Amino acid sequence: MKKIKYSLTALCMFLAMTSCMNLDINTDPDTPNSTSGNVASRLPAIQFWMGHTFQTTGFFAALMNQQITLARTASADRYGSLAEWSAANITASTYPYQAFFVGLGGTLPDVNAMAAKEGAYHYQAIVKAFRAMGFMILADVYGEMPYTNALTVEINPSYDNGKTIFNGALAEIDEAIELFGKTQEPGATPLSAGDVWNGGDVNKWIKFCYGLKARWLNNLSKKTDLYDPDAILAALENGPKSNAENTLINHELASVAVADHLWGDDVKTNYLYIWMLNWGRTYYVTKWYADILSDFDGKGIVDPRADKLIPSAQYNIDGVKTWKRTPGVDMATDIRIGTNFRAAGTYTDKWNVTETQDSFVVSMQSKGIHSPAYKDVADDGTVLNSGTYYARSDAPSHLMTYPEMCFIKAEVLFRRNDKNGAFAAYKEGIKAHIDLLNEKLIEGNPNVALAKISATDRDAFLNSEAVGSANDITLGKIMTQKFIALSYSNQNWNDMRRLDYGMAGGVAPGAYLGWKEPYEHSTGYVDLKWIPAGKQYRRLGYVSHEFNYNNHNLSASHPRALQDDIRSYPVWFDYPNDDYIPK
Repeated sequence: MKKIKYSLTALCMFLAMTSCMNLDINTDPDTPNSTSGNVASRLPAIQFWMGHTFQTTGFFAALMNQQITLARTASADRYGSLAEWSAANITASTYPYQAFFVGLGGTLPDVNAMAAKEGAYHYQAIVKAFRAMGFMILADVYGEMPYTNALTVEINPSYDNGKTIFNGALAEIDEAIELFGKTQEPGATPLSAGDVWNGGDVNKWIKFCYGLKARWLNNLSKKTDLYDPDAILAALENGPKSNAENTLINHELASVAVADHLWGDDVKTNYLYIWMLNWGRTYYVTKWYADILSDFDGKGIVDPRADKLIPSAQYNIDGVKTWKRTPGVDMATDIRIGTNFRAAGTYTDKWNVTETQDSFVVSMQSKGIHSPAYKDVADDGTVLNSGTYYARSDAPSHLMTYPEMCFIKAEVLFRRNDKNGAFAAYKEGIKAHIDLLNEKLIEGNPNVALAKISATDRDAFLNSEAVGSANDITLGKIMTQKFIALSYSNQNWNDMRRLDYGMAGGVAPGAYLGWKEPYEHSTGYVDLKWIPAGKQYRRLGYVSHEFNYNNHNLSASHPRALQDDIRSYPVWFDYPNDDYIPK
């Protein structure tokens, strides 16, 4: 009887407790849902996927704009096809879309609702900023995309044109700035509790937003009816004014202990490291990229950043370990076609390496989680591959930087024929980028790629004939130096498209010193149905998910939406006037 009495008492207590808690028997407390967690716990994941969206789009751009390539016949690889301006395998176009919509887009409304409920305005501001940034990236690379009806209950959202997305993103950035400027309600979660990018520094976030405005407004340079230099300069005044105000993502060395559950990738490492090095593909810098660092403007002067950005190796020459930088893969020649270029690490006549030749090539490969057998350093200490600054596992991701602001200012002032002002901003941009690299580099490191750049070497280059003076400043110098400072950024591809790649007959001939269209495309070696002869890579092809599940709206978004050559058609900012109607 006592046992029955105690059992009934326990049951009554349990029922009383559960009635007070309104226990939902249909909810599994061990399975997270859209209302699980709080704003502080959910923000890091949102930032992780926003970083992926930004940086991996830059990785694709680096292939299309001829910064990097692969060591194999390009048509055999989905990423190699980007470098040759083919699109034989369209799966490479899926990731920016997937990273944004699947990784963070669906989470943004939930986090916004949580933040609004407690008056955490700064979290709402990040939601606005990330919506704007994410949709602008998608519009930059795809052109037309679902926007107005995206991230809603609508499972087949209609498409918006680039103009609608552009104006919507600008409006959302202004809303983000306003929210960042508000004082959060008492008891609201402080931004520092969840922010892994800027540590809760609201001032940095405001400058980040103004930097985005300056970046986007400057992308309208082709549109004479919309381009507004004063608005760009006003945004720059409120953006980052020094490297101390940059927004960076700091990463860590690779570790198998912190891999995600989908792909096994390390969640704390640099995103370029994951894409370019960790899965075993062998990438190389191009000769053009190596040339603008080792012989800028043809003056025979080596940029002190060359050893940091161009992979090197040590060779035993006459008994002495000697550093040699790779000359890069010459994409303006037939070097990758047929037997001239074989699989990674295998070379024939043109690539025959001896210790005294300069024709050797060093890849960007480095030891990673998924390729542990690869060695950066031989058993005797010889460095087999120095790596490159931007793609090491612990390299910071540069999201919004003062050097970029300097080069935007230099371009605007150059267009106004203010050569003195343009040169000052251009020179400051180079200096700021060197100083930014030095924040991660190490004083006196014996590896030339890791050693800090001395102030003496920096200043000697800044005052050299290669950098030049206000008397010989050109748009080509400004944009080529901006390209170096924004290595592996999608913004380089935005700039190249709006300046027609600096090609003869375009809006800005010579805007990129020495740049050439890939040989494989210009000679018709690849199938020109994707990008016809005489045209350029202007956008990624649409995503297979949209073909499969939203085909009706996709087909209505652009007259060429379902055609192979959609990749050669400009996106909205890349077209000369405001009222662009796709034809």
